[in-house]
Amino acid sequence: MAAGVDAEYAVTTLLRAALRALEWLGRNARWTLVGGIFGALLFQEAGAALRPALPVFVGMIFTLAMMRIDLPGLARSALSPKRITRTLGLSLGIIVATPALLSLIALALNLPPDWRMALVYAHAAPPIASAAGLCLMMGLDALIALEVAVIASLITPFIGPLVVLALLGDTVALDGMRLAGHLALIVMGGALVALMVRRSLGPARIARHSTALDGVTAIGMLVFLLPVFDGVVDSVRGAPLLALGVLALVTVTNFGLQFLAHQAARRIAPPESAGAVGILWGNRNVTLFLAAAPENALFSLYVALYQFPMYFTPLVMQRLFMRRGFTRS
Repeated sequence: MAAGVDAEYAVTTLLRAALRALEWLGRNARWTLVGGIFGALLFQEAGAALRPALPVFVGMIFTLAMMRIDLPGLARSALSPKRITRTLGLSLGIIVATPALLSLIALALNLPPDWRMALVYAHAAPPIASAAGLCLMMGLDALIALEVAVIASLITPFIGPLVVLALLGDTVALDGMRLAGHLALIVMGGALVALMVRRSLGPARIARHSTALDGVTAIGMLVFLLPVFDGVVDSVRGAPLLALGVLALVTVTNFGLQFLAHQAARRIAPPESAGAVGILWGNRNVTLFLAAAPENALFSLYVALYQFPMYFTPLVMQRLFMRRGFTRS
């Protein structure tokens, strides 16, 4: 009997310690992501083995955001004509207008063809799956982030290849139907698991442990990095100046788009929603096109280095938002 009590006490103590650790990570999620992205470089050898599990990691990040939101209520409100128009308008602006504008800028600046191709691929992609999770960490409007991320992800397989074809010509051959099935499985699978978890744990318990869930989201985002970073150190060592140029490009485009989208949205939307629009516009699920597009060394490097401004987003952009006085500290 005593042995059973001791074992139960040990398990309870371990669970409480794990919860405290997750809460600490959640409270320090901005620094967790920044430190973790450098730590992930030390374990990049594991990336090749984990690459087949990349869709699972993306689905997990979707699930972590969706389980914290009343999905049936969100679906009912999102189906109003006004919300549909807003969500589709933002989605098309993100995956159609933005790559077209960046392609024109690349042509005007006479950037190399591979660089222009990388810009088009990256910005014809939908927002990252963790957009809502980032918004929850930063005290922004996670509902609009989730709506736009899901809708943009679902329409990208049908619109994205057409955008790429229009801007780059027949140099690419993207399988839209494969992308559609891939994304539908991730989004619908994540929603199903989220509904099951929310029903099992209950909204009150999930809300009570929101900080710990921020920590779990941060861990999920860091594990996601391992397959993306596969081989990146060798690429940087082989061409350090090229890597520095690509890092500058991804940093300017990511933070620049976030800032411009936020500034435009804050004129017509509440501050929390304007911040979420910035997150959505600047941070894209570029790994989708990495898997579907023809192999290209520069784009692979672009995708790997793109993770740096994305994972620095909570630290860098929240400073901007906090100066405007509307996010939690």
